[in-house]
Amino acid sequence: MKIQKEHAFMVIVGFFLLSYLLENIVTPLSLKLPTPYSYLNPAVFTKYPFTTVVVIIRAISLFLTPLFLLSFLPEAHFAKMGILLIVGSLGQLYSLQQLISGTTLIPFEWAISLSIAGALLIIPTIWFALHGFFLLAKTKIGDRQISFEDLDDDED
Repeated sequence: MKIQKEHAFMVIVGFFLLSYLLENIVTPLSLKLPTPYSYLNPAVFTKYPFTTVVVIIRAISLFLTPLFLLSFLPEAHFAKMGILLIVGSLGQLYSLQQLISGTTLIPFEWAISLSIAGALLIIPTIWFALHGFFLLAKTKIGDRQISFEDLDDDED
């Protein structure tokens, strides 16, 4: 099942708008957490279920955005892998810095969503790496021509 790019774009924009609307309903959190992943502790995220929904919806949209943009690059599997690795790593580092330093450049919920999305980007990164390696191996094996005369000579 292949989803059209227009529909994927509308889903991503819809998720961003939904998270924005839901965020305006709830008051922002002011938690002091050592890492962004401390929010994923069941004792913490069940305490704030509405904010958790906002964080998850925003994380999904942040996860889908680079994948949507990379869908315009045809067959550049290793480039996609590198871009996703860099974007995911920078998202992790930025959200960690936001929580540790206590700066308010982005809200707490955005930092958590950015961290979750960056961690989820490892899945398509591995997928693009494996796909690229399989295609590379296929072209290398496909370049080697084996003739039946070579096989008959080996049996004698």
